[in-house]
Amino acid sequence: MLEAIRRGDTEAWARLVDTYQGRLLRFARARLPQHADAEDAVQETFASFVKAIHQIQIEIGIETYLFGILRHEIINRFRSRLTKTVCLIQDVYRTGTDDAVVNALDQVVAGDPSISWCVSRDEQQQLQRQTLARALNHLVAGFQDKGKLRNLKIAELLFYCKLPNKEVAQLLGLESGLIRVIKHRCLKRIRDDVMQLCGPADVSFSYGEDLLTEIWESHRLSCPKRSTLGAFLLETLPPEWFDYVDFHLTTVGCHFCRASYKDLQERQNGREQERFRERIMTSTVGFLNRP
Repeated sequence: MLEAIRRGDTEAWARLVDTYQGRLLRFARARLPQHADAEDAVQETFASFVKAIHQIQIEIGIETYLFGILRHEIINRFRSRLTKTVCLIQDVYRTGTDDAVVNALDQVVAGDPSISWCVSRDEQQQLQRQTLARALNHLVAGFQDKGKLRNLKIAELLFYCKLPNKEVAQLLGLESGLIRVIKHRCLKRIRDDVMQLCGPADVSFSYGEDLLTEIWESHRLSCPKRSTLGAFLLETLPPEWFDYVDFHLTTVGCHFCRASYKDLQERQNGREQERFRERIMTSTVGFLNRP
């Protein structure tokens, strides 16, 4: 699809807009006070994306990439109103100095596929973070493949939401000692995977919970697939997966997945946003043939 868009294929661009317009708009509407502001932010997101279409290289998925651009667009609009919260997953607007808030288009042109908000530009640190992301992805995939969704919930609350052991135990109705054991096993597995990927001699960096949270969030490691959210909406998921998706949406409160799920609901109800689609196409299709 990206190669077709780079060649100026209007139909490919329309398919991309149709695929992601609704979920991006739901995300923006939940954060911007005016509907027109939300539409403008999404429109600018698509414009930024297509303007840089010849420079970008996406490694982790177009949806995550677009959400990253949109998030920066929202931050830039409301920078003076940012407030820090305790639970990072619920902190849509990350706080920091002006230097820490990077312009979305600059990020796209720079080719940072993860849209990670605190990542150092140092090449070695970036490589280390990519290795850690692979290890975290292996951890999450292992829980999913083996159906250990309780452990995935625990890891998500510990590393994504940054909750202490005691609060995780209370939320899930488990003993604090069990949470400590699972946390220790998770960290050991992550360390072992990093050593296997890098080699023991190259594991010279340390990682704290902030870094784990940052990578978990920027890569959306535990977010259900769009098809899984659709099955949840239709109530066709197996009970254990239905319970996990409900946990991810309502307990963790993932902003990205809630936006996508709301978009699915609206599509199911037949409320398509054809007018807004045409507005996006009109304002962006002219950029397709630009080098």
